Amino acid sequence: MKEIIVEVKNEQGLHARPAALIVNIAKKYNVKLEIEKIGENEVIDGKNVMGIMTLGAAEREKLKLRTVSENGGSTEEEGKLLEELRQLIEIDKFFEK
Repeated sequence: MKEIIVEVKNEQGLHARPAALIVNIAKKYNVKLEIEKIGENEVIDGKNVMGIMTLGAAEREKLKLRTVSENGGSTEEEGKLLEELRQLIEIDKFFEK
C-alpha cells in the first residue's frame, strides 16, 4: 500500500471530466485506488466516476490517494499510478486553466 496527498490545482475543481480522467488512468493499472478528501472520513473507489464526483473537491482542497495491489499488481504499479495522477492533478491541472 502506498499513499500520497495532492492538491487540486484547477479552478473548476473535481467535476465530471476530471473524474473521468482519473478513472481512465486508474483502470490502466491492476491496482485498487482509494480517494479521500482531507478532512472528511469518506473513502471512495478511484475507479468510479460518480464516486469521485461526490467528493466535491474544489480548487486548493487536498486529496489522499491510496493504492493497494491486487490480483498480481505490484508496488511498482502502485508508484506509477500515483505519480501519473500527481502529474494530472497538480501539474497538468486536468488540462484546464
